Amino acid sequence: MTTGFPLAQTLDSASSACDLVVRRYRQIGREMQFELAANAGGLAPYYVEITQGARQLKFNKVPHRLGLWLTIPDVDLLEGEAQVQVISLGQEGCATKAAFRYDASLKTEIPDTSTWVRQGSKDNLLDVRPVKKDGKLYLRDFAAYQDGRTKVVMIDGIAVNGLENGIEVRPGYLYSVTARWIDAPYNDWWNERRNRTVRQQNIWIKGASDAPSQGPLTKIQIPGWFRLSNNIQVDFDTSFPEFEPIKGKLTMQYRLNAGVAPDSYLRRGVRFLNGSEKGIPESRMHWTATPNYFADKDAAWFASLTREQVESYANVPGFGAYAFDFEFWNQKYPPEVRQRLIWFSEKIRKDHPQMYLMDYWGGGAYVNPHINKNGGTSPLSLAGDYTAPKANNPNFDPLPDGSSFRNIFNATPADVYPKPMFALDEQGNTPNNFVLLSAIHTHRINRLIDYQKGNKLIFYGWNRYMPLYHDPIVPWHIQLSAPAGELVSNQLEMMPASQALSLSLFSLVLFDGYYLWHDSGPYSADNNAYKVGKDQPGWGYEWFPADGKTPESEIGRQHTGHMAPPYWDFPTSYYVLGNWMAKQTEDILTGGQVKDLPFRLNGSWIQPRKEQVLLAIDRKEPFVTSVINGKKIVVLAVDSFQAPNATRRLNIQLPDGTETSIELYGNWPSLYKGKLK
Repeated sequence: MTTGFPLAQTLDSASSACDLVVRRYRQIGREMQFELAANAGGLAPYYVEITQGARQLKFNKVPHRLGLWLTIPDVDLLEGEAQVQVISLGQEGCATKAAFRYDASLKTEIPDTSTWVRQGSKDNLLDVRPVKKDGKLYLRDFAAYQDGRTKVVMIDGIAVNGLENGIEVRPGYLYSVTARWIDAPYNDWWNERRNRTVRQQNIWIKGASDAPSQGPLTKIQIPGWFRLSNNIQVDFDTSFPEFEPIKGKLTMQYRLNAGVAPDSYLRRGVRFLNGSEKGIPESRMHWTATPNYFADKDAAWFASLTREQVESYANVPGFGAYAFDFEFWNQKYPPEVRQRLIWFSEKIRKDHPQMYLMDYWGGGAYVNPHINKNGGTSPLSLAGDYTAPKANNPNFDPLPDGSSFRNIFNATPADVYPKPMFALDEQGNTPNNFVLLSAIHTHRINRLIDYQKGNKLIFYGWNRYMPLYHDPIVPWHIQLSAPAGELVSNQLEMMPASQALSLSLFSLVLFDGYYLWHDSGPYSADNNAYKVGKDQPGWGYEWFPADGKTPESEIGRQHTGHMAPPYWDFPTSYYVLGNWMAKQTEDILTGGQVKDLPFRLNGSWIQPRKEQVLLAIDRKEPFVTSVINGKKIVVLAVDSFQAPNATRRLNIQLPDGTETSIELYGNWPSLYKGKLK
């Protein structure tokens, strides 16, 4: 159990029938939390009265549930002792009174809630909030929970220490804080038999993210109009300014809000929406064919079909983009499956020559080797790929009759799904810190392979970590008003916002865009539009009614149609933000040439080599690249490995010989544009 919180002094416990007492308390800004103990259940809600001299504060029907202390959000008192009386409304005669000390100096430590948003888990294991002190901004975990197990806390996927004391951060960014506990060394996380627990809170803090840039480069900052919704629904599809998709780039997304028309997405930089939409041309749609396209039949069935039978399945609409994701089959197709998938693909390309066709499941000619320094593929072992580029995917080997995928697919995906956040190395990095750079390497080789040089190269991503080791769930807190109460929905870990923005920007600046997968249809704007029960999708839930008695059958009883979101999809907002930021450099990206740039590190200049991205992985160095178009330049850089609140001022050299500096904050990408001499 976590220790260190002050003890309350019991003044009166009127009922031996319930033995209700206040054990401990804590103050967070103007919020007071009281730890209750009793020998009976069904006591909530409570009537609470706080007194200090002549001042009296009354709070009626205060809810309370397992996993949280009794919380009073706005207590304004003077410095000194005060008293709290807690009276059960669930059991007559059950009450207690205790004394506690109020610290008036803490009243202003938490910024006004209009300036920050927090969503995710909500219980006594993790309670992260921004704190203002001496003109600086910090993130602090007020729960400081310890139970004897190994505990690892990460911000944006990098391990940090001292969050219970506060870590200085900048405003204008979203920080994903994940805490994990395991009854073993942390790198045994793969073992599902261990006692493992996860909590995650995602905190966005309003404010300017950067100071104005100086010198020959102008930083394209996160714009002042950018904000994240206080609700669980995203709102980029109405709050972002309108802009046309970047010329020549593919951006493929799904509509997230049922009440927002598809056209609103197409007018905000999205080139293709999901093919289930109505009222937009097929040419502005994309589709991913999953195993249910073939009624979940296995590869042996597919291998038994004649060419005529295969082609009868290939009558697909004229979508703008089409992807295969036959995930029930082996990713390395045997020859008989490959032959039939070639027939299938040839028919689609013949019918729709303008369609972008790709195979996500089978991959491109050079599939992502998922390089990392924590047990993955060694980066330097792949350096030879730049001098002798060749496919690493046997799916592209020609069949005996000469047929192959080589001249069929005209779009090539690189898998950028988030990776596990273990094993953990001494710098606090995990395999997930290598995802971006590994994908850049992948497509740099794909572009060197002759028969793929003209393909559109895209990142194919998702917004969450797909559990690989029966990972424990994240209990996502959802506040309902009708019926009043807390719905705790078991969810997956969200990817860091910094990673989402990086993947978006690098996919658009260096390559040809992204496909952002989504596993659900559009959501309702009604914050109470949920359905619960064993027949509902998801990983389980808990229901805590505010009155202590409303049954879960009342949740969504009057609602029909789309459900509300089960989690806050902030990564998609950052993918779209990256699209908008890249749009500001469209005049340079269109027809521009990619060139990595020299930078100064530890007193020496690092001259880029053709395998520079592999060197960045191996040495855990920043990666600095550019696009040059005449006398105009875009510079894009990232440090995937430094601490999430670290700032690095990096000297770089532009192609005209000019030396200047750029700033890298945490693992966030930095985008600049300027003119050369």
